[in-house]
Amino acid sequence: MAPATRLWQETAMVSMVAVLCWPVVVFWLFAKRTPAEAVTAAILGAYLLLPRNYAINLPAIPTLSKDSIPAIAAVLAAIMMLNPARLRTLAPGTILPGWVPRSRAVQLLLVLMAVGTVLTVLTNGDRLFYGGRVQPALRPYDIASTLGNTLFMVLPFLLARKYLAHPEGQRTLAIGMVVAGLLYSLLALYEVRMSPQLSRMIYGYFPHDWRQHLRGGGYRPVVFLQHGLWLAIFFCGSFLAALSLWRSSTGPMRTRWLMASMWMFMVLVLSKGVGAMAIGLFLGALIIFLPIRLQILCAAALAGTLLTYPMLRGAGLAPTGTALDIAYDYDPGRAASLQYRFDNEDILLERANLRPLFGWGGWGRNRVISAEGADISTTDGYWIISIGTKGWLGYLAEFGLLLIPMIFLGLRWKSLGLTPATAGVAMALTANMIDLIPNGTLTPVTWLLAGALAGRLELGRVTDEGQQPAEGLPPRQNAYTRQVRRHPGHVPSPS
Repeated sequence: MAPATRLWQETAMVSMVAVLCWPVVVFWLFAKRTPAEAVTAAILGAYLLLPRNYAINLPAIPTLSKDSIPAIAAVLAAIMMLNPARLRTLAPGTILPGWVPRSRAVQLLLVLMAVGTVLTVLTNGDRLFYGGRVQPALRPYDIASTLGNTLFMVLPFLLARKYLAHPEGQRTLAIGMVVAGLLYSLLALYEVRMSPQLSRMIYGYFPHDWRQHLRGGGYRPVVFLQHGLWLAIFFCGSFLAALSLWRSSTGPMRTRWLMASMWMFMVLVLSKGVGAMAIGLFLGALIIFLPIRLQILCAAALAGTLLTYPMLRGAGLAPTGTALDIAYDYDPGRAASLQYRFDNEDILLERANLRPLFGWGGWGRNRVISAEGADISTTDGYWIISIGTKGWLGYLAEFGLLLIPMIFLGLRWKSLGLTPATAGVAMALTANMIDLIPNGTLTPVTWLLAGALAGRLELGRVTDEGQQPAEGLPPRQNAYTRQVRRHPGHVPSPS
């Protein structure tokens, strides 16, 4: 056997063992740690450490990979290991009841996602011919796998809604983001110095085009993620989470979180993600200078803007000219790259509007193909991918799940009594959602952050006395959810 073949087989074996052993790690986490810590570590650890070059492909079921196996294992571990006796040891309100969200809005969006998935398959039963190139039709047989993919995608959302809704759970999530970022930064700094090669050295593959990671006379790190841009936006979220913890801490811990923030910003700069760095500077300034109330209101306003961006873009109301002028002042080469993105968005939007409700489905059917069969489009931003493949119904359902919790946070900030940890989670999610405009950086971590905020809205106000609703007080109905929420009543002064 040739040495190169033997090396490939050995590294492929390492990838398989790493992915298949992760459920064991997840079960151990649920056995030894709190549910919030276990969910955070299971999803973050898998996203950052597992390879993308191994997946289990079986007939009629979705592909099982690093994006789905950890969430499935976490659900099974929670069901099997969090027995009633153990749950009684947890503080009231730590875990939300049931797996189905009580929010009517979230329920509606989940139903729309499922219905849209089915209708996308049923309305794309035609083969597409471009010269000698043929794109396959979607068959009713594909409904099961596409529905499964949708379910696997939102599992981190459902886990976070259940186990990370409480303010302490959201503080755990923020701390997990920072600790993971600090540890991962050591691997990233190695690649900044030595070039992106850890994925090749350990797992035997490089996840993207090497040339895209030569930047500024140096290297853009990747570690085990699919692209350096994915790594940069994760470091941006870690930086924002560290800032929020600094704002909410006192004593020696305040100094430590400040040092962690400074370190993460330095790593973010060295990661050479200009967009992620700009997002971090903007949102970091909001965390530093604004109170929690205004941070939440800003996140809500940005969420509303991001949700409507495709509509503004399609109507020609998005400030693309201003963005190009700013990019040109910074670097003419980046302005040319941005113009290329805008040009591709225009032709992809035109393609998407041919089947606006349910989209074109998978297999690259949403892409623009010339009469000779050449692919003449490039899909970068996740929003245009979502509209092209799932239609406007799928886009509104998917982005609604990610963004509507932040909008409701802004509407109900006063009654919810939000903490700096919740604001930090909202800012980290906002950073990721802004990055979905130019890039496709939707990950299980994105869904984890969104699910935590959706759970916080469903939980309602958490009182100080024992962190549970007071007894014997008149109920008040939460407009976001059917859950009854209670507030301290008026105590009359003694006569």
